[in-house]
Amino acid sequence: MSKPAVAELRKGFYDFFPVGLVIFSYAIVFGILAVSSGLSIIESCAMSLTVFAGASQFMALPMINEGASVIALMTMALMVNMRHLLYGLNIGRKFASSSARTLLGVSLGIVDETYAFNTIGPGKKVSTPSYFMGTALCAYLTWNTGTLAGAVAGRWTSTLNVEGLDFAVLAVFISMIGASIRKWEDWIVLAAAGLVAMFVSHLATGYWHLFVAGLSVPMALSWYITRKSNRNET
Repeated sequence: MSKPAVAELRKGFYDFFPVGLVIFSYAIVFGILAVSSGLSIIESCAMSLTVFAGASQFMALPMINEGASVIALMTMALMVNMRHLLYGLNIGRKFASSSARTLLGVSLGIVDETYAFNTIGPGKKVSTPSYFMGTALCAYLTWNTGTLAGAVAGRWTSTLNVEGLDFAVLAVFISMIGASIRKWEDWIVLAAAGLVAMFVSHLATGYWHLFVAGLSVPMALSWYITRKSNRNET
């Protein structure tokens, strides 16, 4: 890696560090809940090291408690993380001049926080993959360090009250959504996705409402806006 790339990697890491502290805080929550759900410290850390997807990991814990199969867990993770398909399309456009190999590396670091930071946050105006990977490295290290700290605390401290702590990840999502709503189209997506999710949740069990609302609504509105824009240009 060239010196300029290393400098960009370092800059991305340090710029993202305040967000990393937030990630560290709710990674501790995950570690506590993981051992409270019956996982060992090693299993909790291995999950964060290999999965690295906060929402899916939080949702997997009650499923593991209920004896869900590996297939069920994988299906849940696929549906919950389907939003990353849209993330990837946008990030790919941001780094359109990069090679396929570079884009593949970047894709491994796409999580909600790095995506938000590099599209609507301070990293919006920076278009180097090295900078993005610096933010991703910070997110990965803080998530796994926090998981270890929480798992150890949860394992050896029996007085911790874990009820309601899983709301931490939802609070992060709410804060990111609030920061990204800037145009009327954003409000329409938010309202439509909420209505579709509630409707589908009454028709199907599991997490299908997340899959349908999270994928179909943004794509449908994007198609509509693009078509309307093309009509206006002609």
